[in-house]
Amino acid sequence: METILKETTYITFMNLSLRSISLIGISLALVTIVGCAKEGCTDSIASNYDKDTNKDNGTCNYIQGCLEPTSINFDSSATIDDGSCMTFTTWEDWILEITKTGIDTNLGVAHIGGDSTSTRDVYFFEGQDPTDGKYPEGTMIFKHIRTIDSTNSEYVGMVKKEKGYSNASNNWEWFVLNADGTIKSDVEGPIRGATIYDGYCNGCHVSAATDMVFSK
Repeated sequence: METILKETTYITFMNLSLRSISLIGISLALVTIVGCAKEGCTDSIASNYDKDTNKDNGTCNYIQGCLEPTSINFDSSATIDDGSCMTFTTWEDWILEITKTGIDTNLGVAHIGGDSTSTRDVYFFEGQDPTDGKYPEGTMIFKHIRTIDSTNSEYVGMVKKEKGYSNASNNWEWFVLNADGTIKSDVEGPIRGATIYDGYCNGCHVSAATDMVFSK
């Protein structure tokens, strides 16, 4: 009987020891896992995403901007669309403010059809009006110039940018466009800017009565 008790005691002791060793091993493994966890941003669209991070710590940063490639203010670095996209592609839905036919001395030599065969339709996004003789930032104007028989057409636009954008253009940016409102390009890239065509747009529009705009 004494021998059986000793053996039982020994076996129980061994089982407890093995169990303790297992628990210690699990604890050490957990400590190792926790200790090796790298905290950071785990969202792949965030600007500070870290592919080596395995624990998100809420520090993700996002760049807000326009995500629509056809927009004039498309931001390739943006990760979240902030609803700021501006585009000429919807120009046919804008307010047609004025249609002029015939000779227009304001056209100079910059546009086609500056004679009795020309027609010019001028559209304003949301019918924007000036305030105290100035158009607000974000004003968009689209002009479709064509011959009466529509054999030739030209599309141009202008957008009022933020204060300080360009004193030469009174903060307007000029655009040469395709029929669908996308920006036309030449060998140097998209035709847009404050001084395109060596500043000819500025030189012409500076004589307009209202903030470089002839239409209203």
